[in-house]
Amino acid sequence: MQQTSDTYKRILADSHWFENSVVLGDNGRLVDDDGGLILFGGDAILVDTGGPESGFREDKLFSVKTNQEFFSDGCPDVGSAVSGYVDIEMVAPYNIPKKARISLYCRAANGTEASEWIQQGVYFIDTRKQTHTGRGYDVLKIKGYDAMLLSEVTYPSDNAHDYPLLDKTMVQFIADNMKIDADGRGIQVDPRTWEIMTAGYKFPLPVGYSMREVLCMIAAAYAGNFIISPTGELRLVSMFDLPPETRHLITDDGYKITFGGDYILL
Repeated sequence: MQQTSDTYKRILADSHWFENSVVLGDNGRLVDDDGGLILFGGDAILVDTGGPESGFREDKLFSVKTNQEFFSDGCPDVGSAVSGYVDIEMVAPYNIPKKARISLYCRAANGTEASEWIQQGVYFIDTRKQTHTGRGYDVLKIKGYDAMLLSEVTYPSDNAHDYPLLDKTMVQFIADNMKIDADGRGIQVDPRTWEIMTAGYKFPLPVGYSMREVLCMIAAAYAGNFIISPTGELRLVSMFDLPPETRHLITDDGYKITFGGDYILL
C-alpha cells in the first residue's frame, strides 16, 4: 500500500473531491508526427519531466476507466499473472510516442488545499483511435495494458545462471526481461514480493514456456497471484495476505465509513 500524508488523511475526513492527472510518455521527450523521437546530435530533446503536474487534467479528459483483477476469471484461484488495462477518452493532444507509457495519478482536494499526487497505475498504449466531433475538436480513445503483457514472450535463453534456479532469482530475471523495447530496461519488483518468497523453491530451466507461465508456476507455489502494482512494479500477492472480509461500508480508498462512531454493516 502506498503511504499517504497527514494532509491527504485530513482532507478525506471532511468534504472533498479527487483530481486526476494522466501523463502520456515517461519523460516528456519531443517526438515527430509518427511518434518517433526527434534527435539533436544523437540525443533526444527533453520537453518536461512528465510528472503529474504537467499531465492532462479534467479539462482535457472525458473519461478514464481502469480494470485490475486479482483473479484470472473472476473466481478465487491461485497461480495467475493478471494483466490490468485502462480506457481513456480525451481531447486529442499533439504527438504521442508509439507504445507510450501512461501514468495515472490522483489527489484529494477541498477547495483550500490539495494533497500530494498518488500514483494509480502504469500502462502502455496498445491501440488508439482519433475521431473528429461536430464541435470542432478531435477526440482520442486510448486502450493501454500494464506491464504484465510484457511477460507474454518465451522465457529467454539463459547462460548466466545454473538451473534449477532459486525462485527469487528467477523472478528478478523475468522482471529484468519485461521490456517495452528490446534494448530498454525491465521493470522493478515490489519489495513486498521478497517478503512472501521465503521458501527457497528451485525450478528447472523452463524450455518452451513464456515468462508469464513461469510467473504463474511460482505464484502457485506460494498460493498467490502476480499483479502489476499501482506504481508499475511486479508484485506477488498471497491468498493468505488478503484482509478478512468484514462487510463494512468503506470509501473508494478503503477507509471505513462511520455513523455516530459505529461502522456500517452491509
